[in-house]
Amino acid sequence: MTVWKNQRGDVPVGCLLGFVVLVLVAVIAMNAVPAQLDFGEFEKRLDELADRANRRDYNNERIKREILIKAKDLNFDVPDENVLVERTERWIRIRVHFVQEVRFPGYVWVRNHDLRLERPIF
Repeated sequence: MTVWKNQRGDVPVGCLLGFVVLVLVAVIAMNAVPAQLDFGEFEKRLDELADRANRRDYNNERIKREILIKAKDLNFDVPDENVLVERTERWIRIRVHFVQEVRFPGYVWVRNHDLRLERPIF
């Protein structure tokens, strides 16, 4: 009686390891990609606020308030004292320091962010 090799229940080890690696990459991507997109959206908002600093109605308090509102919308824990807006006659400087936590199954990745923007005021 002949026995077929594929009837014994053999699973190629390379295929099984490849599937495990694929699952790990998918789990990491499902958690890390949205966190990075939120951070990019926050940076974009900071750029917009820094570019609007030459308008009269955009004073330091309003810029700081809008930074904190955007951080709250994105669920970033940004304390009020970690947002610094300085303005001179020609420059505006914005500095935001906060910690972002990215949660994985069984692990929490803590990312420290220190954003510094300096733009000329026309």
